[in-house]
Amino acid sequence: MNRKIAIILLIVVGIYCLPTLLAAFATVLGVVAAVAGTILGVGLSLIASVLPLLIVAYLIWWLVRDNRNSRQH
Repeated sequence: MNRKIAIILLIVVGIYCLPTLLAAFATVLGVVAAVAGTILGVGLSLIASVLPLLIVAYLIWWLVRDNRNSRQH
């Protein structure tokens, strides 16, 4: 009899607490998705803003290096 009551109580409490558990899981999942999206957005922003500067710096360095090599020969 005790086992039957325990099972019934587990089912009742499980049904009663299920929305809370699902809400907690959804909250954690939402926070993880938001953090991942933020990291991705910041990374893409940095790439979009720093990469052109690196390309220009490389091209200037390449032209200066090429100019020095042509003067030596």
